[in-house]
Amino acid sequence: MLKNDTLSLCCNLHRTDHQAFQDACNQLCNSSHSALVMDLTKCTYMNSMLIGVLVDAVTGMKIAEKTVTVYVSPEIGRFLHMAHLYHIFEYEIAEPFLETP
Repeated sequence: MLKNDTLSLCCNLHRTDHQAFQDACNQLCNSSHSALVMDLTKCTYMNSMLIGVLVDAVTGMKIAEKTVTVYVSPEIGRFLHMAHLYHIFEYEIAEPFLETP
């Protein structure tokens, strides 16, 4: 779900989610906000193609001189760490955020 300056995922991502995730990332990249958040704390699985979309999106936002904060679940964090993606962008491993009504 994209809300102003935040992209929040509520489930795991699979191959069939590629276009929707790509579109949401593009919307976030094209946002007029200068500080953006990607909340992936409820996502415990992303295939490598979707990780590529994530890397491209964060890189594009950084090139556009936007501040990007990426929160990931421990499962996604382990995958990003094993792939040495901490060299490309920063992310913070966090527990899922509680949604307020």
